[in-house]
Amino acid sequence: MNHIETIDPAVVEASRRATGDTPPIDFRTLVDAPVADIRAAYDATCVYWNATPPAIAAVTEIALEGPYGELRARIYRPSEATLPGLLYFHGGGFMLGSIETHDTMCRLLARESRAAVVSVDYRLAPEHRFPVAVEECLFACDWLVEHGAEIGVDTARLAVGGDSAGANLALTVLNERRIPLRAGILFYGCYGHLPELGYPLGAAAKAYGDGRYGLGLDIMRRFYADYLRDDADGHDPRFCSLRSDVRGLPPVLLTAAALDPLRDDAEAFRLHLEAASVPHRYILYPGMPHGFLKLAPEVDAARQGLRDAAAYLQEHWEH
Repeated sequence: MNHIETIDPAVVEASRRATGDTPPIDFRTLVDAPVADIRAAYDATCVYWNATPPAIAAVTEIALEGPYGELRARIYRPSEATLPGLLYFHGGGFMLGSIETHDTMCRLLARESRAAVVSVDYRLAPEHRFPVAVEECLFACDWLVEHGAEIGVDTARLAVGGDSAGANLALTVLNERRIPLRAGILFYGCYGHLPELGYPLGAAAKAYGDGRYGLGLDIMRRFYADYLRDDADGHDPRFCSLRSDVRGLPPVLLTAAALDPLRDDAEAFRLHLEAASVPHRYILYPGMPHGFLKLAPEVDAARQGLRDAAAYLQEHWEH
């Protein structure tokens, strides 16, 4: 796909409703801003989409004693029955986001997949640099495997997922833990396809890396600079997934947005999975920008993205 796509009009209309008379936030103007300002701007983009939470049977919060202190998690249950479990890590460039910013999305994932979704509030950079978030996410997986039955989760039917930076973390958990997990759900993730790491600038980065649709190369570099401690961390396979040994990995659903510079990461990682004979499915969503799944309450393509993930989970929980 080398041509320039146009954004789906449904995304434009939904975004207009979300911002009202306020100009949309342009992250190109925030590349050099203080962390607090970038977080405030990101949180503001999420308010509309979480203002009317979809109904669900139960939402509870727990506090775990993690490797770096208290680790919050929120559990979404579509019913009181014993359910399969999806451990979920939110996106936000390792610097932004929380269980609050992804509340509606996790509610919908739980309803569509008929599973308990456990959303983890891992620590953020730059206050907590690599590998703190990785270690907290691995701890959360270990906790769910050991204690899932106590919260009504069938620990024989577990999966892990995430979006953007959260997909990077989810992939590391899937690769490090493997056996307890049936599948991985990776939404428009970052997998280390960077010129700084020896990979050529891809077609999507060239076409959409200017940030016109939200995520741009400059803000991505800011995220990575604030997340990684040094150049060596950039080559660590727990960050640069393209350097990881994925042979024997559980099945993966890999999704990408057509208007997203991270589409290059997804396409490169698809080839990495194919070379290792890992069972996977790749779905590209035309006309969609990075982060489009948060629009699921109002945009059909975004809701379909969650349904595709739910179908993939159900398929692998049954086998």
